[in-house]
Amino acid sequence: MDWLLVTARFALYADLAALAGLPLFWWSMGGSARRGAIGALAVAGLALSALWLLASAAAMAGTPFLPPDWGVVGILLKETPLGMVLAVRAVALLSILPLLLWQGAGWNAALALPAAIAAATLAWSGHAAASEGLAGSAHRIADALHVLAAAGWFGALLALLHAVLSGRETGRTAHMLERFSLFGTIFVATLILTGAFNAVMIVGIAQLPALLHGLYGWLLLTKLALFAGMLLLAAANRWWLTPMLERNEGVAHLRLSLLAETSLAVLILGLVAALGTLDPLA
Repeated sequence: MDWLLVTARFALYADLAALAGLPLFWWSMGGSARRGAIGALAVAGLALSALWLLASAAAMAGTPFLPPDWGVVGILLKETPLGMVLAVRAVALLSILPLLLWQGAGWNAALALPAAIAAATLAWSGHAAASEGLAGSAHRIADALHVLAAAGWFGALLALLHAVLSGRETGRTAHMLERFSLFGTIFVATLILTGAFNAVMIVGIAQLPALLHGLYGWLLLTKLALFAGMLLLAAANRWWLTPMLERNEGVAHLRLSLLAETSLAVLILGLVAALGTLDPLA
C-alpha cells in the first residue's frame, strides 16, 4: 500500500467533506458558517489536490515523490480524465473565495453549490473513475451522491461538536440536533443505497463473497462496522441525549458521544482513502 498516496487522499477527503458539509449544515439551521474556516478549507483543498496529483504520479511511475516526475504528471493531466476533474475542482474552490466577501442573506446557500461540486469531483478519483459507458456514468453519479451524503453528515458532526465544546447554550444545541435528524435520516439512507450500488458496480453481485479473501474486503467490513457504530451513536444522540439536553442535562454525555462519532467518521475517511488504492479482488 502506498502510504503517501493514502495520506494525501485522506487529507483531501477530510478537507472537501468539511468544506461541503459545514455550509450545508448551517444553511439547514438558518445560521452562518465561519468565513475564515471556509476560506482556509478552500485554499487547503487546492493545495491538497496538488499534493494528491504528485502522489498519484509517483505511485503510477514507481518513482520518489520528490523530485516530481513532471512527465508522468503531464500524462495524468493531459491524457486522463484527471486533468478535467482537477480543473473543475479548482474553479469550484476558487469561486468560493469571492463569496466570502458577500454579506447577503443567501450566503450559505450560494456557498454550498461550489463546495458540493468540489467534493463531488472525488467520485472521479476512485474505482468509479474506471467504469465506462452508461453504467460508468451511473456509478459516478451514485458515488458523488455517496460523497455528498457523507460530507453532509461529517460537516454536521464538526459543527455540533464545536457547539458542545464551546459551551453554547444547551437549548439551542438541542434544537440543532432535533432539526438535523431529518437531514441525518436522508444522509444515512443515501449512504446505504449508494454504498450497496457502488459495491455491486465495483465487483458484481457474483463476486461479492470473493471480497472476503483479500485486504479490500476486510477493510470494507471494518468500514461497515464503524458505520454501524456511528448509527448507534447518532440514534443515542437523537432519542436519549437530545431530550436530556432539553432539560439542561447530559451535556457531558453528548460531548463524549459526538467526539466518538466524529472519531469514527475520521477513521472511515481513512479507510476510504486506503480502499481507493486497492484492487478489490486482489
